[in-house]
Amino acid sequence: MQRKETFDHAAKIYDASRPSYPNEVIDWIVQRTGVRKEDRLLEIGPGTGQATFKFAERGYKIHCVERGRNLAKILQEKGADYDLKVDVSDFEKWQMKIPFNTSFIFSATAFHWLDPTVKYKKCYDLLEDKGSLVLLWHVAPKTQLDEVKKAYDLLWEYYPEREEMSKSSHQLIAERKQEIENSGYFVLEDYLDYRWKLYESREQLTKSFFSQSSFIALDSEKQKVLRAKVIDLYQSIDDPLAADMHTTVYIARKKEGLEGESESE
Repeated sequence: MQRKETFDHAAKIYDASRPSYPNEVIDWIVQRTGVRKEDRLLEIGPGTGQATFKFAERGYKIHCVERGRNLAKILQEKGADYDLKVDVSDFEKWQMKIPFNTSFIFSATAFHWLDPTVKYKKCYDLLEDKGSLVLLWHVAPKTQLDEVKKAYDLLWEYYPEREEMSKSSHQLIAERKQEIENSGYFVLEDYLDYRWKLYESREQLTKSFFSQSSFIALDSEKQKVLRAKVIDLYQSIDDPLAADMHTTVYIARKKEGLEGESESE
């Protein structure tokens, strides 16, 4: 199982454990991009709506493309009272039955899973002139809790492929900025690093650990052994827990004058 496929196999625990996005971040995005209420926004990889509903609650119409069938089902159920449409598809293969054009595409903690040779070009083609591509990621600073450190040390014993996870937040931020600029289709126009506190119960913290792609990718026997060890470790953690978080936002503007180049590719 590829890591990007794992979340759909644990859709309910993913929905219960993944944090939403601060209102201040969403308001900043709206103000900086000038996104229009009359336009339909396109979201790539919404999961179960951690960012989706922050925009839907503000009256925006949203068309979502989600590769996970189970995630999409939860998203549709939660979004029944909003102007929300969901297509189950890989974004790289997704095609609208009618022409689709928008001034605003966003993706929250999902864009890194997409094929880098496709994602920027496709977003460029879908966006109107001067349209915005908005990318969000939660960044959790390295924990100071011994119990959590020990839990991750155990995880890496079972799942040694941890190259990206071992990168510092500064390194990831620099790489993401550089990737946007190197795409050839977008210019990084604005950036936000918003610091905030995430308050979680011991149960939420435990569920969050078990919703990670690296844990879900383990075979059932390894999951069973690791689950018992982590639950035992976390019993000594004070409840509730306040964690330092920051959310990074990258606003990229569609480059002008590339139409001829785009059509010839």
